[in-house]
Amino acid sequence: MLFQQHVEGLIKALRASKNDEARVVHQALDETRKEIKSSDADIKAAAVLKLVYLEMLGYSISFASFAIVECMTSTKFHLKSIGYLAASQCFDRDTEVAVLVVNLVKKDLLTPPTPLFSSSPNALTVAHLTTTLSSVALLLTPTLARDLGPDLISLLTHTRPLIRRQATLILWRVLRSWPGVQELTTGREERGEDPWIERLRERLSDEDMGVVGAAVNVICEAARRDPAKYLPLAPELFSLLTASTNNWMLIKIVKLFAVLTPEEPRLVKKLLPPLTELIETTPAMSLLYECIQTSIVGGMLTGVEGEGLARTCVEKLGSFLEDVDQNLRYIALVALVKIAPTHPHLISTHFDTILQCTDDADVSIRMRALDLVEVMVDRHNLQTIVKRLLTHLRPSAANSTASAAASLLRAQQGVAPAAPSPTLSASYRASLIRLILRMTSSGTYANVTNFAWLVDTLIELARIAHVGGQSAGAQLRDQLIDVAARVRAIRPYATKRMAQLIMDEDLLESGGEGAEVAEVLGAAAWICGEYCRDLEDPRPVIASLFGSSTTSSLPPSVLALYIHNGVKVCASWLSALADPSAWDESALEQVRSISSALESQLEQCAASADIELQERAAELGGLLRLVRTGLDAPRPVIADDALLGDDEPSSGAESGGFAAAPTRRGPPSSLTLLERMFFSHELGPVNLKAQGMVAPPDGLDLDAPLAGSTWDAAAAAGALGQPEKEGETDEFGRPLRAAASAAASEARSKKKKVKGEKGSSGKKGKKKDDPEAGAKARARRLEDQRDDPYYVGASSTRQAASDDDVDSIPIVQLDLDLRSPSPPPREPTPPPMLVNVEGELPPVQAPTPAARRTPEPVAVAVPPAEAKEAATPEPDAQAAQSSVVKVVKKKKKDGTGTSGAKKSKKKASAGSEAASGAATPVDS
Repeated sequence: MLFQQHVEGLIKALRASKNDEARVVHQALDETRKEIKSSDADIKAAAVLKLVYLEMLGYSISFASFAIVECMTSTKFHLKSIGYLAASQCFDRDTEVAVLVVNLVKKDLLTPPTPLFSSSPNALTVAHLTTTLSSVALLLTPTLARDLGPDLISLLTHTRPLIRRQATLILWRVLRSWPGVQELTTGREERGEDPWIERLRERLSDEDMGVVGAAVNVICEAARRDPAKYLPLAPELFSLLTASTNNWMLIKIVKLFAVLTPEEPRLVKKLLPPLTELIETTPAMSLLYECIQTSIVGGMLTGVEGEGLARTCVEKLGSFLEDVDQNLRYIALVALVKIAPTHPHLISTHFDTILQCTDDADVSIRMRALDLVEVMVDRHNLQTIVKRLLTHLRPSAANSTASAAASLLRAQQGVAPAAPSPTLSASYRASLIRLILRMTSSGTYANVTNFAWLVDTLIELARIAHVGGQSAGAQLRDQLIDVAARVRAIRPYATKRMAQLIMDEDLLESGGEGAEVAEVLGAAAWICGEYCRDLEDPRPVIASLFGSSTTSSLPPSVLALYIHNGVKVCASWLSALADPSAWDESALEQVRSISSALESQLEQCAASADIELQERAAELGGLLRLVRTGLDAPRPVIADDALLGDDEPSSGAESGGFAAAPTRRGPPSSLTLLERMFFSHELGPVNLKAQGMVAPPDGLDLDAPLAGSTWDAAAAAGALGQPEKEGETDEFGRPLRAAASAAASEARSKKKKVKGEKGSSGKKGKKKDDPEAGAKARARRLEDQRDDPYYVGASSTRQAASDDDVDSIPIVQLDLDLRSPSPPPREPTPPPMLVNVEGELPPVQAPTPAARRTPEPVAVAVPPAEAKEAATPEPDAQAAQSSVVKVVKKKKKDGTGTSGAKKSKKKASAGSEAASGAATPVDS
C-alpha cells in the first residue's frame, strides 16, 4: 500500500506533494476507509491514527466514529490510547456513538489495575487509568459529567497519588459541565457539612503535595464565581500560606485570598503579618507582585497597620521601576496607579523615576506613568511637569531634519517606512493635551500660582492642538473663558493675548480645517468682546472679527460669536469716542465708514443657512443702522466753558465783558446706544447655590398647568348657572361645566327681554314667549355646533336634547389628550456646572456657612513688559491689577469645638472681600 499503513508515510507523502495535496488526502481517505474495516486491531488503530492527523488538517472523519470506539475497547494500552486520543479530539455533543462511551469509560475507571508483575496479556496498569482520566477531561459533556460524576468522585480516595491528583483536577471540568456534582452526598450531611467543601478540605490535607496543589487550583478557579461558598476553607488555606515553600502554590493561595477578603473583612487583620513577611523576604518577583496585588485589592493598605505595609509595597515597586525589564516596570506602574488614590504622598517619593518613565519608548509605559503624574501634581511642581510634557508635543528641528534624512535614505534603499513614534501619534498627543488641561484646572486652579503662565500655556496648546488634527478645542475654549471670568486681575493680559490670537492669520487659515481651532478662536472672540475695555486699540480687533477671510473659513457657530462680540467691541469703541471732553469731528467719517463696512459683512452673514447666525446678523445689522442713522441727527451745541475745569475762568470772564464763549457740536447721541445694551452687567462666576437661594414668588405653583380650563375660570368667577351634575362627562372624558353655558343663556334671555320691552306687544312678543320656537332655535344651534369640528365645548345639553343616529355623526381626528388632568412629568434637572463657590449670589440672601472658605492670597505673576501694556489709566482698573488673587481653599471642619461666632466673623470677612471687587476668588 502507498502509505505502508502508518502515519509516517502519510506525512512524508504530504510533504513531497505540496502542489497536489488534495489528491494525496483523498487517496489516503479512501485507503483508511478500507483499513478501518479490517479485523486486525493494529491495522485499524494505525488507520485511526492517520485519520486523527487528517482531522487536524481540517478534513471530516465522522465516518470512523465506530472504529474509534472499537479501538477504545482494546485491552492493549497503545491501541486504547489511540482510541481515547481520537475520541477526545473528534467527538462532540452531536456524536451519535458518544452514548457507547459512557459504559466503556465507567468500566475502565472502576476496573482495578492488575498486579505489577502479572503475566496476563490483558493486564491493566495505572497508565490505562491515567489515559482514561486525561481523555475524560476533554470528552466531558453535561450528560457525560452527570453519568460519570459519582465514579470520578470515588477516585478522590484512590491509593495512588497520581490518580487522586488527576481526579481532583477533573473536578473543575465536572463542576463547569454539571454544577449538580456539588450536591452528591458523602454520608455526613446529618452534621450540617457541605459535601463539596468537605471533599476539597480532605484534598487540602492530603499527604501528597501534588494533590494539595491540584485542590488549590480547583478552589482558586471555582471561587471566582462564588467566593462566599469557599470561606469555610480559609483556615486550611492560611495554614498552607504560612507553611508552604512552593512559590507556585503560594501564588495561587495569595490570589485566592484576594477574592475572599472582600467577602470577609476580618481576614485582613489575619493576613497582614504573613503577607508583609513574604513581601520583605521573597526573592521571587512573581510572588512578590501577587502579594502586593492582593494587599491592594483586599483593602489591606488602609488604617494605621496598613500604612506600614503600603510603604513597604511602594518601596518594592520602586525597585521594579528601576529594573531594565520593561514588563516589571509596567506592572509596577499599574500597581502604583491602584495605590495612588489612598496614598498619594508615598507615590511622590518616586517623582523623578516616574517622570523618566514618561520618556520611555514603550507607549503603554508612558500612559501608565502619565496617570501617576496627574496624582503627584501640586502647586510647587505643576509648571515643571507641564513644561516636561510640552516637550513631547514640540518636536525639535533637529529631530525633524534627522527624520527627513532617514526617510530619504529608506526610500533610496527600498525599505518600508518605520512605525510612527508615540510622540507623533495623534491619540497620544490628544491624551497628553487633555491631561495638561486636567492638571491645570484641578481644584479650580488650586495648583496655579502664575495665571499669566497659564494663559500662555493654553495659547500654546491651542497652536499645538491643530497639528495632527487633535480634538481638544472644546476643553481649551472652556478653560480659557473660565480663567478670564474667575481671575479679575488677569483679564487685561488675557484680553491682549486673545486679540493677538484673533489677528493671527496662520491660525485663522487653519480654523476651517479642524473644529478644535475654531472653538479656541470662538473663546478668544468672547473674551475680547466681554472685556473689550481692556483693549488698547479695538479697531484692529474689529477688523479681524469682520474680515472677509473670517466669513469664508469659520463654521457658522463660531462666526456667530465673531459678529456678536465684534459689535460689542465696536460699541465700546463708539462709547469711548462719545466722551464730550475727547470728541473730535474728524472721527465722524471714520465711524460712518466702519459702520457701513460692518453692515455689509452682517448682510452677508444674514444670508447664511444657519438660523443662529442669520438671526444674530439681522438683529445686529439693525442696531448698527440705528447708530449710522443717528450720526446725521441734530447734535447739541456744547460751550467750551462747560468743558473747562472749575479753576479755569472763561475768556469772557477774564475780559470782564459779555462776549459769548466759543461753542462746538457735541458727539452724536447714537454712539452710546449700544453700550447700554451690552455692558449693563458684567458676567462673572456664579455661586453653586445661587439658584437655590432665589425664593419663588408668592402664589407661584410650578406643578400647576400654565392655562386652566375656561370652564374652571367661569366657575371660579362666580358665574350664575346650574350646579354641576356629578358623574357626568363629555365625549372627551372631562367633567361637565354647566355654569358657563347657563350664564350665556341667561345673558341671551336678558338681551331678548330688553328688545321685547322696546318693541310693541305684537308679533315680537308672541315669538319671544313661544316655547316651541325657542326650542327649535336651540336645537338648530346645537346641531350646528355638533357638526363643527373646530368647536370644543360642553356637550351635555345636546346629548340630552337630541337622540340622533350615532352612525351619522361625522368623525374628525383631533390630536387632543385631555384625559389626564395631571401635568406631564418634569424632566430631571441637569447637574450644576462647576463654578466658584464665592461667585455671584442673590442680593438679598447670603451664602450658607458651609459654602464659605478661608482665602489664601496668591499673587498673579505677569511679565513686566506685559504688565505695562495691560495697565489702564482708570483708577478702578489700576486697583484691580495691583490687587492679589484670592485662592479659596477648603479646610477641614474644626474638631476642637470652635465657637460659631468666630466662624461667622471669618465668613463675613471673606464675603466682604469677594463683594468689594478688589480680588476675584478662585474656587479650589
